[in-house]
Amino acid sequence: MTELSQIPNVGKQTEQDLIAMGYTSIESLKGKSAEMLYAENCRMRGCTVDRCQLYLYRAVEYFINTENPNPDKCKWWLWKDDFFDPSPCGAKCVECVSFPSTCKGCRKIKGNVFWLRYTGDEVCPIWKCCKDRRRENCGGCPELPCTRFMKDPSISDDENEANLRKMIERLDNL
Repeated sequence: MTELSQIPNVGKQTEQDLIAMGYTSIESLKGKSAEMLYAENCRMRGCTVDRCQLYLYRAVEYFINTENPNPDKCKWWLWKDDFFDPSPCGAKCVECVSFPSTCKGCRKIKGNVFWLRYTGDEVCPIWKCCKDRRRENCGGCPELPCTRFMKDPSISDDENEANLRKMIERLDNL
């Protein structure tokens, strides 16, 4: 057993795979992306590895590259596409401070987000718009960003502006 086994979700097989790919320490994994590790693992095995391994590598990437990782976010199943891919508004559930303790993810809660108590809406207007238009998210929408994008009253104007920029950039890249 090496120090790699100290990483949440890394069992014997994943540890062996990482070592076979040349990663022998936690430090050697710093800066590596989950997608790169998954692609390397697939090449090494000569086949497409179960996608759950990608989710595990996303959790590993988070743990390794985050200064103070939240133990609640280190579970591999929280890094599935539903939580990792941009939500309808372009936010990523896994990056939200409310996920997974207060919020279980936009797709899972069907737009019934915690901040509705501030707005009086029954459901997130962006989630509803995407659902009504049968869209996965706002990417490619000619109205982006529209009036459905609201300020989060629990954070500052600067944080709201930074978040909106990040969400729009993600949606523009889809």
